[in-house]
Amino acid sequence: MAKQPMTPTGVQNKINALYLLSDAALQAEAEAIQADFKAWIKANFSLSTQQGDYLDRLNSQISTYFGSQSSICFSNRLPIELIYPEPPTGEYSKWTGASNSLAVKSDGSRIPVATGTLTFEFTYTV
Repeated sequence: MAKQPMTPTGVQNKINALYLLSDAALQAEAEAIQADFKAWIKANFSLSTQQGDYLDRLNSQISTYFGSQSSICFSNRLPIELIYPEPPTGEYSKWTGASNSLAVKSDGSRIPVATGTLTFEFTYTV
């Protein structure tokens, strides 16, 4: 699969391509993003230098959390959205957050059953 830009359209294009994969291939992607969120993002998206640096500095606890949520969405072919407004000019701090409406259940099988949507949102403080 071709790399996509880290934009709302690029994320949607990547999700669309992923969800065309076979169940086995998609499960491999789900396991990969859960194992190493940062590496998966770098392998699947064209990042600007600033985006790459920001990703490198992302706390390991939060990247593990993002990877786990993304993995569940992949396994269930659930929507993942990105809200990424243009940054302000001048000095600012960038925040990355995730919110979801995921409902996850397990019947003891290998893959959790889930419904809902995962949204990643970048916000800025000046």
